Amino acid sequence: MNSGTPPATEERASATGLLRAVALYIEARGRLLHLETQEAGIRVVNLSGVFILAFAAFVIGWMLAAPALIWIIAEAGGWHWTRVALMGAAAHLFIGLLLLIVLKTRLRGMQLFEETFNQFRRDRECLTSHKNN
Repeated sequence: MNSGTPPATEERASATGLLRAVALYIEARGRLLHLETQEAGIRVVNLSGVFILAFAAFVIGWMLAAPALIWIIAEAGGWHWTRVALMGAAAHLFIGLLLLIVLKTRLRGMQLFEETFNQFRRDRECLTSHKNN
C-alpha cells in the first residue's frame, strides 16, 4: 500500500536539502560581507588620508610662526613680522578647516556594508511573504 519511498528517506533527503540551502545562503552572505569589508577598508583609508592632510595643514599653520621666514617676508613687504606670521597661520588654518569640512561631509555620506544590509532586508521580506502563504 505504501508505493513511495520510506518516510525516513524522505525526511533525510529533505533535511539534506535544507542544510545545503542554508550552507549556500551562509556562503553567499559571507562572500558579500567579505567584498563589502574590502570596500569599507578602502573608504576608511581614504578618509584617514584626508584627516592626516587636515592635521598636517594645522601643524604647518603653526610652524609658519618660525621667526626666520617671518622676518624675511616682513622685511621684503615692509610689514611688521607679527602681521606676516598671523597671515601665514590664518591661511594654513583655513585650508585645514576646509579639509575638515570635506571629511565631515564624506563621513555623513558614507554607508558601510550597504549591500549586505539590503540583502538581509530582502531575505526578511521573502521569509515574511512565505510565512503569510
